[in-house]
Amino acid sequence: MQVNKDALGFILHHSDLKLLKLQRIKFKSFNVTPEQWHLLNRLAEQSGINQKELAKRVDKNEAIVTRMLAILERKQLVRKEIDPEDRRAFLIYLTSSGKEIQDNLVVLAEQTFESLLHEIAADDINTFRQVLTTIQQKLDFLLT
Repeated sequence: MQVNKDALGFILHHSDLKLLKLQRIKFKSFNVTPEQWHLLNRLAEQSGINQKELAKRVDKNEAIVTRMLAILERKQLVRKEIDPEDRRAFLIYLTSSGKEIQDNLVVLAEQTFESLLHEIAADDINTFRQVLTTIQQKLDFLLT
């Protein structure tokens, strides 16, 4: 049986792979991967959360998040402090360098999407966003 390259799942998957590849290229000069940037974004929303909560917010398992945080800590983009309420856990904070890089990458990502969506009608973009949001909500429901 042959894969239907016009299937929605195929198109979504390959679009995501190509977007990640483009982000890797664009983020390379900052020495941050798109996956690491995702962590930085969640920490920019709320710094001082524990690894378990951060893993939940980025939808990755705790072991992967632990490894990614170790890399970001070596790069001095995040810092860990012992959680005073649970001495076995750490609270994760963005450093000033981490916040600066996160801010720069947000601008870069916005520019990338502006160029990708430049010739697409605003109504089409809004419809696409609504459809993707609905699909994501259905997937969340099916996964619970």
